[in-house]
Amino acid sequence: MVVQIDLLMAVVIVLACSVGVLFIGKKIHIPFIIGYFLTGIIVGPFGLHLITEEQVSVLAELGVILLMFTIGLEISLKSLLSMKKVVLIGGGLQMIITTFLVWAVLQLAGFPSNTALFLGMMVSTSSTAIVLNLYQSKGQMATKHGKIALGILIFQDLAVVPMMLLAPILAGPADTDLLASVLNFLIGLAMLGVILIAAIYLVPRFLQRVALTRSNELFIISIVTICLGIAWLMSLNGISLALGAFLAGVAISESDYSHEVVGQILPIRDLLTSFFFVSIGMLLNLSYLGEHLLFILILAAVLIAGKSLITFISVKAIGIAASVSLLSAFGLSQIGEFSFVLGATGYSSGILTDDVYQVFLAVSILTMIMTPTMISIAPRFVDRFLPPPVPQGPGYAGSAGNTEDELPVGHVIIVGFGLTGHYVAKALKKVEIPYIILELNPETVAAEKKLGENIVYGDACREGVLEFAGIRKAQTIVITIPQMDTVKAILTDARRMNPKIGIITRSRFISETAELYHLGADEVIVDEKETALQIFHRILSNQQVPVQDADLYAKQARSEIYDKYIEKPIHSNIRTSAKGSRLDMIRIRAKQAGEMMAKNTSRVEQIRVEKGADIAGKRIADVQMRRNYGVSVIAVRCAGKNDVIVSPDGDTILNEGDTAVVIGDREAIGTIMIMFAEKAAYTT
Repeated sequence: MVVQIDLLMAVVIVLACSVGVLFIGKKIHIPFIIGYFLTGIIVGPFGLHLITEEQVSVLAELGVILLMFTIGLEISLKSLLSMKKVVLIGGGLQMIITTFLVWAVLQLAGFPSNTALFLGMMVSTSSTAIVLNLYQSKGQMATKHGKIALGILIFQDLAVVPMMLLAPILAGPADTDLLASVLNFLIGLAMLGVILIAAIYLVPRFLQRVALTRSNELFIISIVTICLGIAWLMSLNGISLALGAFLAGVAISESDYSHEVVGQILPIRDLLTSFFFVSIGMLLNLSYLGEHLLFILILAAVLIAGKSLITFISVKAIGIAASVSLLSAFGLSQIGEFSFVLGATGYSSGILTDDVYQVFLAVSILTMIMTPTMISIAPRFVDRFLPPPVPQGPGYAGSAGNTEDELPVGHVIIVGFGLTGHYVAKALKKVEIPYIILELNPETVAAEKKLGENIVYGDACREGVLEFAGIRKAQTIVITIPQMDTVKAILTDARRMNPKIGIITRSRFISETAELYHLGADEVIVDEKETALQIFHRILSNQQVPVQDADLYAKQARSEIYDKYIEKPIHSNIRTSAKGSRLDMIRIRAKQAGEMMAKNTSRVEQIRVEKGADIAGKRIADVQMRRNYGVSVIAVRCAGKNDVIVSPDGDTILNEGDTAVVIGDREAIGTIMIMFAEKAAYTT
């Protein structure tokens, strides 16, 4: 019982301190990982000594497992093949050159060969979490240097796998059976291959069966089982749990459900990963840092400059423009979080001494702290000292993925692919606007994918799924699902993640309209209102009411409908000074949404010839409505009579009070109505 209480106390202390540090860090724009490091320094044994590293070690290890798992989810074998030049050549050169130079320098300094090589591998990695977080917040993920950095980071994350497999070999004493160590290494690689093959063929099929049950609980349990199960199986062969989790992520990445998995697991991962980074900060000996501060600062500066130069050379070697190469180099100049995983392995196995490990921790954390500054000054440095990048050849796009110009501009996200979603997609396809569909019915997803639709399985309530759909660069999101709680959740997340996006949503009842506008919707299409107005319009048409009266009655009905349900001001982000203007704005927006009807569709209308109208007393042939406006008169009902002239000829005269039945486009009919209107109405 005492152990559980100690663990709970440690968790509460870490989370409470993290809240304060991250809140302040958000105000002064410090990356969240740095905030976790600072939290660990404050609460750890070298700070206030509130908790020990052992108290959070289990949660920290779970955090590493989930971090590796989600990294694996984001590394699709197909995407690797499309970026093979940057990933394999650029990433390979960067890691090989860095490792070799660090090994050579440390050998000259008198370090043992295994320690020098291990430190070289640790220094060669960069921080995927920090770099991608900063690039994403600055909108640089779709840029050329952002894609190059992503490719190199992918290679580094993959390289962690063989590095960790090599750790036991490098740590072995002189009398260790080298053949047995190599054999274990090869067995580990063979198991890796077997799991990847199984991933490609078995895991996607299994997840599809799970998704067909429509059970969110079963889906989450299946994800955790796959993650921890594969990690456990790998650990039986002496391979770390973190590596097993990584392979589990790669397995699921090949399925259509990888982005949904990310959305489900992300909140848990972020919470547990925070304990890992906090535990790293707890290892930093502040006394040691203070005693060797100048040496550590110089070493960190040399390392940042050296890694930037090596990355620049590696990227330039594959034919990338100097300015783009330098931007990528500045972003990848730090030591990565997976080096801490390697470092912990090396420290526990005796490869690294206590002094070397403390220097490594201090230098690594300093390079991470400098990363936001490096990324911020990079564009100004490039603009001053290097010319802008020249357009690359065709091979560039193939090597680094899509270039910024090739990405869809202002695409549309469609949530739900029922009848409404089908028609939205059909309309967008006709006008050649790119779109992506998010759907939770796996059968629909499978069927539509075969037909070539850009549809993915995913719950739009989850930020990870919206990120996958490109919410930050989308122009519009159309929410077609009827479930109001889900609509509100999606609407809130979409508006927060992209304040400029246009949001069109569906609502079943008019009473829900005000709240949807308050949450940030731009247009709300209400099923109940549209049904009522359509029925009302059909009744008027069947009763042969002229179009002017029908439109007037429809507008009155629309106003009455909204006045009934939007009758008191609500808190909103619309700021106006006039009393009641917030309510007026909501009504206007609601009415505009109600008027979102298809244009340029043929329709039949009845128009009465008003007193003094321009068309009164004229023959149909004199007006030439069909030739000039594309509108045909198909019948005329004479005023005060029951006579109806069907298919009137050009000599038929339209008199005051007559009603003409016309057919044509909505816009064209709207244009000719001025000829039927009373003159006084247009001469004021």
